[in-house]
Amino acid sequence: MGKGYRSRKEEIRKPKRKVIIVCEGKKTEIIYFNGFKTRWSGVEIIPLHGKCTDPKNIVDFAKEEMHNWSIDLDEGDGVWCAFDVDENKNNVLKDEYEHAKTKNIQIALSNPCFELWFLLHYKQILSPISRKDTMVELKKFIKDYEKNKNINPLLEKKLSTAIKNARKLNEKHEKEKTPLIGRESNPSTQVFKLVEFIQQLIEKNKVN
Repeated sequence: MGKGYRSRKEEIRKPKRKVIIVCEGKKTEIIYFNGFKTRWSGVEIIPLHGKCTDPKNIVDFAKEEMHNWSIDLDEGDGVWCAFDVDENKNNVLKDEYEHAKTKNIQIALSNPCFELWFLLHYKQILSPISRKDTMVELKKFIKDYEKNKNINPLLEKKLSTAIKNARKLNEKHEKEKTPLIGRESNPSTQVFKLVEFIQQLIEKNKVN
């Protein structure tokens, strides 16, 4: 065996980078983010449900999981919380957003609900929309949609459209000086930022 040669078993691989995603829902979001797992990506996607639905406890749970999973933010790991606006008051949303920032936890807020992100794969929504109407519109494109259904194969090829539509909504709210973290930002979803974070991390760390 020549000098400097290593067998495959002896090869030194970089440790996988990790992305923790604490989800408000225990079905829809978990199933969706599990769809980003790929064997050779060099990134471990970890969707979690902490049996809590209010912003404070979701953020607190994420803070605990940072230690449980030995997250290293300096090396590129990420910690995100994905939850909906729902009936949360603006002061609650803003307080938890600021609290999360101090812990380097990112927030992927959806207004009114996570399914808006799915709907943006098919059409742009610029006017305020309710959770109920979001579901009605989504079922025009995915007739048998249910919260426990894996629709990732249907969405995969439309991902760039969803990102473009979500970014356009942010630009609209920013132009109108509407805070993105608050009930007034309906419709909007920051899930695209989380998806882009995952994509960039995979591209940077994928194993050849």
